[in-house]
Amino acid sequence: MRLVEIGRFGAPFALKGGLKFRGEPVLLHLERVYVEGHGFRAVEDLYRVGEELVVHLAGVSSRELAEALVGLRVYASVEDLPPLEEGRYYYFALIGLPVYVGGKQVGEVVDILDAGAQDVLVIRGVGERLRDQTERLVPLQAPYVRVEGEAIHVEPIPGLFD
Repeated sequence: MRLVEIGRFGAPFALKGGLKFRGEPVLLHLERVYVEGHGFRAVEDLYRVGEELVVHLAGVSSRELAEALVGLRVYASVEDLPPLEEGRYYYFALIGLPVYVGGKQVGEVVDILDAGAQDVLVIRGVGERLRDQTERLVPLQAPYVRVEGEAIHVEPIPGLFD
């Protein structure tokens, strides 16, 4: 079973064990999550309070119990994730993919950053061209970036990979 990080717990909410959740909205479709250091927990309730998502987990019935989980990473089993529409991808699936510019491999995706308005691929160089392992940041924005098969193709952006 493969686990992928989907977020972290924020501050406790109210008195009955609620926790603010910061991360992927995929949580809305899960029946259970894996909590760092605590194993799998069933999701008993989930709702929005303003812009924030609040989750209640099995076995976490008080504010004190919730406080012990603040800041912990939350994971989901890949098998539990819902399928996505065509053309959409889970970010964990993009990590490690080779990146090509003009038909030549220039690196691979090592991370994806949330930059607010758009997400950004962190590409680390490979091969002779980028021996120094320099990291480049490329906006994950169509039509400049295409995911095709098991690779990412980036339109040449002047100066980015020179």
